[in-house]
Amino acid sequence: MNMIDRAAPEPATHMASLRERFDAHLRSSGLIPEGSAVTIALSGGLDSVVLLELLRSLSVPRRLSLSVAHFNHRMREGSDADAEWVRTLCEEMALRHRIERASRPPQSEAEARELRYEFLNRARIELRADLLTTAHHADDQAETVLFRLLRGTGLSGLAGIPERRGPHIVRPLLRFWRSELEEHACAHGLDHVFDPTNLDLGIARNRIRLDLIPQFERHDSVDFRSRLNRLATLAQGAAQVVDRFTDNAASRLIERASEGRIVVARSRLLAYDKHVRAHLLRALASRVGRRPGRVGTQVALEFISRGSSGRGIDLGGGVVVSREFDRLIFEGPRTEAPVLDVGLVLPEPRSGNGAVRLGGARWRVSWELVAPGKARDDSEHVARFDPKQLRFPLKLRGWLPGDRIQAPAGSRKLKKVFVDRRVGRSERPLYPLLTDRSGVLWIVGLLRGVRAAPQGSGEVFSVFLGREG
Repeated sequence: MNMIDRAAPEPATHMASLRERFDAHLRSSGLIPEGSAVTIALSGGLDSVVLLELLRSLSVPRRLSLSVAHFNHRMREGSDADAEWVRTLCEEMALRHRIERASRPPQSEAEARELRYEFLNRARIELRADLLTTAHHADDQAETVLFRLLRGTGLSGLAGIPERRGPHIVRPLLRFWRSELEEHACAHGLDHVFDPTNLDLGIARNRIRLDLIPQFERHDSVDFRSRLNRLATLAQGAAQVVDRFTDNAASRLIERASEGRIVVARSRLLAYDKHVRAHLLRALASRVGRRPGRVGTQVALEFISRGSSGRGIDLGGGVVVSREFDRLIFEGPRTEAPVLDVGLVLPEPRSGNGAVRLGGARWRVSWELVAPGKARDDSEHVARFDPKQLRFPLKLRGWLPGDRIQAPAGSRKLKKVFVDRRVGRSERPLYPLLTDRSGVLWIVGLLRGVRAAPQGSGEVFSVFLGREG
């Protein structure tokens, strides 16, 4: 077997052994820092067995703590035997390991992948590892790029398999060809299991690997795999540039942000070209949850352009986008129970202070009965009243359907006030109400009612609210 049949994705000194070049790659890339605890996704196939052998050979000089995780998909005969083979290997090597068997065979490759990574991530945590490694190599990269290209992928799809996925998953063999792994396994007498489904031409990826790519290389005399890997590298660089500019632009669109929720200026988003708008929408959704796919993005773009105020749509993964006038609200899945609002009672016209949580925000409150001319003037967060016209106790609470306030033009429903002031439904809980037994006196920060306004030169009851944080 000739190790230089195909050029590696990155120039390499082929006089050096695979182990030496692998060690050099880890040092230059920083993918697996010295002293790391690493869980290896071990299928039992040649690729993952070689990865295990390479990491074991470097475990002492690089101070690596190794463990193994294996997921039995139950998608073919012999999968139980493979799992047992992995278990025996781990016991012989005294490696900590987790092996799990699917409760039922997955119905598709996509479902199998989802179940596998869910288990692998859980196993990494249980094994107290910093990193999870998979044995994807340069041939896998070429096949992935061509597979996605044939499906009509975009720029991110052409970028192929990343060397690093999130903070914990790394793929240190992506710079090396399968022929190099095969030669290393042969030279070191590494045993492994064989998956006969890898020869099934009914599977699209197998047709690409066993038929399509060899035809290109045979008829066109080109190093087709290297060209596909180069395409992936170029696409990764371009995607990073696009993501950087998109992220900066998305940040400028955000008017307010809190845990799992962002508010965006709709008109400013619509000012962008539709193609740029799609990138921005995915970036905004990723701030609160999962980034939508192609279909989800198209549906969301249509809603953002034409959806009416007061409506929303589910982008998948628990992410919801809704429209309120000229604002778009992106909300992610709830991870904890919502904080309940707690009202505050002002029992009588005496001085006091306290705190109240309303609309998910905490407010500090103070009130006092003062002589004329000494009370603070009315402002956004201060209101003065004639204590003789108030019907105590007063209460600070949130908005309820049917609430009304006595405005200069007469009694008005708060819902109508909010609509006129273009306050969306999700923002209405952010405005505390001061009420007495006769109704609403003050929509804090928005509108002061005319009832109980100070008259003449008598004492004044003054209430102050300031938002904390």
